[in-house]
Amino acid sequence: MKIFNSLLTILLISVFLYSCSSDDSTPPPVEELHFEENLSLDTWTEPDGYPKPSGWETSNAGTIIVGTVNASEEKTDVVSGSSAKLETVKVIFTGIAASTFYTGAFQYNSSDPANSAILGVPFTKRPKSMSFHYKYTPGQTYEQYTNTTPTTLTGLDSCLAYMFLQKREGDKIERVGTAAMQNSDTVTEWTKKTLNVQYGEIVNPEPGFRLRSDETGWADANATPTHVIIVFTSSSAGDFFRGAIGSTMYVDEISIEY
Repeated sequence: MKIFNSLLTILLISVFLYSCSSDDSTPPPVEELHFEENLSLDTWTEPDGYPKPSGWETSNAGTIIVGTVNASEEKTDVVSGSSAKLETVKVIFTGIAASTFYTGAFQYNSSDPANSAILGVPFTKRPKSMSFHYKYTPGQTYEQYTNTTPTTLTGLDSCLAYMFLQKREGDKIERVGTAAMQNSDTVTEWTKKTLNVQYGEIVNPEPGFRLRSDETGWADANATPTHVIIVFTSSSAGDFFRGAIGSTMYVDEISIEY
């Protein structure tokens, strides 16, 4: 979801043209749901010209600037209602774009485009686990992109799903609870996965469980969270322009257990 600074002009022009074309006949915007009201992923909206599950944000907020949408509503291949289809795609400027949906917002950061995604929303509960149904097929060629030039890597791409509970106080961001899954296996049938929340410090954490770069440490296991980050992505290292074109993850029927 990284975007070069040169695309800011395109974004601003698009916003300007949209605002100029608006008139009194434009229908009022649909009220955004809280993410917990749309864990089923059945309600989708296009308030900013790209699809997203109401209450969630997607990688489309970044890729739409280069004319690509890689997170979409799936109405046929589902557990119930609608599901989210996430597909890693080839794009100009960066070479590759992983598909993601998450709790949070998107605000273009011209000085650091990679941090345009603002992850996390207020949340003070202490859940026991997060469950969801998913399918996954990694793309054929695992690659690292540097200035749009790919280098083939060994191994397979992997999808990633996680729920991080955080305690935020000023510049201090501590991890309270962790539930995560990183998977490179092909999963062709809808499969239910339950991720138990581990509270407090995780010693020698595996990939997907480690502290984020903006987190300052581990909170006490009994701490009350202030925010939650939930992320699903088709390529676990997409932030580093690493993945496989065509890697596809389907997600449906999320639940949070207490």
